[in-house]
This record gives sequence, structure tokens and C-alpha cells, in this order.
Amino acid sequence: MESSGPRPTDPEVPLADAAIATEIATVAARGRGADRAPTLEQLLAAFGETSPTPAARARVAAALRVAGMGVKPDLASAEPGQRLLLLPPGVSEGRSRGRAFLGILGVAAVLVAAAVGASALQGGGGDDDVASNLPAGETSTTTTPSSSAAVPGTTETTDTGTTDTGTTPTDTTATETTSTDSTSTETTDTTATDTTSADEQAAAERRRKAAAKRRQEREAAAKRKAAAASKLVTVRVDASGRPTFLCVDDGSGQVLFSGTLDGKKVFKSERVRMNIGLKSTYITVNGNPITLTSSPAGLDITRKGGARELPLGSRPCG
Repeated sequence: MESSGPRPTDPEVPLADAAIATEIATVAARGRGADRAPTLEQLLAAFGETSPTPAARARVAAALRVAGMGVKPDLASAEPGQRLLLLPPGVSEGRSRGRAFLGILGVAAVLVAAAVGASALQGGGGDDDVASNLPAGETSTTTTPSSSAAVPGTTETTDTGTTDTGTTPTDTTATETTSTDSTSTETTDTTATDTTSADEQAAAERRRKAAAKRRQEREAAAKRKAAAASKLVTVRVDASGRPTFLCVDDGSGQVLFSGTLDGKKVFKSERVRMNIGLKSTYITVNGNPITLTSSPAGLDITRKGGARELPLGSRPCG
């Protein structure tokens, strides 16, 4: 544990560092949440340190000891990201008065406020500027510590100066925290809206592609159907006046009709082969009449070749 109280080997503590440490000690004493504490980086950042170097650790440890603060574990051995237990003046390891430790949010606010206060002190030009910035009628007193509790080069301010320094950064911290929360909310809402819009656009694109594919499939089917229809031949047979024997196939061995026809019949196929018993049978091909010259008669009909006679032995059911 980093013990409280200055050491002879401590580096000189500037006024700004002492003010930061005093503010942290004041708020730590009022803090709640016994199981919460700042990380090493948060504590160093309050003093303007961006990296946990040995020099930065030594600087912060010396300032805290001037303010009577204890730290567990020792700042020199704390790991990056490790949370530290801050022990305000009057609180030792393992003993708490019910409000000894800072909560995570409280620590963050105090550290930011302390950093702002440090910036104001460091940019003020020294003790003379600090005194000149006090309200009318108030003075800033600096003394050189002579007791073992002080560190050479350390300066102290009156209670009035300390109070003013702590109040202003605290208000600023509250304002900055609110602004950060608003920005976070706006970013979340915008991200959700953008994601929803992208999903809707993707769904609409999928629907458009599916509709286009269905349209192409319908058009292709219609073309295939039209192409097939363009190869078909329509043959009408009328034996209403005199029944006749009739046998019809499609040229590939499939029989379309076989028997006695005593009425009308229509055949549609790419090829129609016929064996007709009587030449009195009336036949048309795509609306054009065909004259039979013999009984029986044979025909081989296609759309491209028209109707040609089939010899005996080559006729269906022959």
C-alpha cells in the first residue's frame, strides 16, 4: 500500500499538483461505494499524465502524500488498467467510516474536475497570478513547509482559494458529462436508423430481383410454348357420312387413335401418320383439304413437309 505522508525522497510538488491532490482527498472522504475506485490511468490523467511512466507515478504519489492520501496498491507497482483503492486522510487499510471510497462515476467526475483545476493553475503564471485572480478582499498565502509533513517546494493556499478552485471544475464536469450522454444517444439512434434503412433497401432489392426472375421465366416458357406450337400440325378427320377404319400415331410409335371412326376427330402433333380405310373420309391439314386417291390410304403429315402418301407396309397398324 502507498502510505500517506511526504517522504524525503519525493520530488518537489508544484502548487497545481497539491491543489489537485487536495480536491481528490476532499471528495474521496465524502465518497460512497466501498468496492469502487479509479484505475491507474484515471488517476494519472487527473494530473495531466497520459502514460504510466515511473516519473508520472512518482509525481502523482508525491502530490497525494502531501494531501495525506494513501493508495493501495503502491503507485509504483500498480499494473496498467488496475483499480486503485484511495484512502483519504484519517482512513487506513481495512477500516472504513462508511464513506471512504470513491464510486466509479464519482472518481471520473473528480478527476476531470481536478484536471481542469490543474490546467487553470498551471496556466495562471505562478503564485502571483493565483493571488491576482482571487475576489476583492481575499488573499492567497503561501508558506514554505518546515515540518516533516510538508515537502520542499510545496505551496499551500487558503481555504477560500481551495474552495473556489474545486467548485468551478465540478460544474464544468457536470456540463461536459451531459453533453457526452446526449452525443451517445444521438449516435445510437442514428446508427439504428441507418441499419434499418439498409435492411429495408436490401429486402426491396431482393424482391425486385425475384420479380424480375419470375418475369424472365414466364417469358421463356411462353417462347418455348410458341416455338413448340409453331411445329405442330392440326389434322381434322370427318367420317360422319360413312364410318371408316382409322389408325393414327405420332411417328414415334405412340398410337393416337385406332378403331372405327363414325364422326369427327382432331389430332395435333409435330407429326401425324394415318392409315385410312375409305377414301370418302374428309381430311384437312391446318385447314387445307386433302384428297385421298385410294381405299385404304396412308398419309405422313408434318408442318414443314405437308402431307405425303405412305406406302403399304409403312402405315400405322399396317
